[in-house]
Amino acid sequence: MRRYKFLDKEFVYSALNRLRASFLAAKDGNDVEEIIKAILTYDERMKIGRRIQIAEMIKEGMQYRQIAKELKVGLTTVMLVARKLDENPFGYELITDREKKVEKEYNYRAYQKIGGSKMIFKKKEYTGFTRKDVKR
Repeated sequence: MRRYKFLDKEFVYSALNRLRASFLAAKDGNDVEEIIKAILTYDERMKIGRRIQIAEMIKEGMQYRQIAKELKVGLTTVMLVARKLDENPFGYELITDREKKVEKEYNYRAYQKIGGSKMIFKKKEYTGFTRKDVKR
């Protein structure tokens, strides 16, 4: 891209390495959310979220035009995500796998069964555990 020609590759890579290190050092979802809020605008976060949704819809076999219409994105965006998905499918698989891991732990720890040992149908009580509390 022409407007970023003045930036040195080493400068950009060092900044990305600092970002990667901060994500890896995050204790839980709260730290990650604070990092994301600090460096990305609301629109940038929405664009990333939409790209993940587009990738999921492509994996489900939806037509590109249908995805573009449903998510109100351009056809070029859908094709860009499809190309990135072809180039690096492992990255999107990581997102899906990590999401499943977080959901599994959340479902295990978010609710606690309350009741005596003789109660057959115990009540579920919310423990206050959130998805952000899942440890790395």
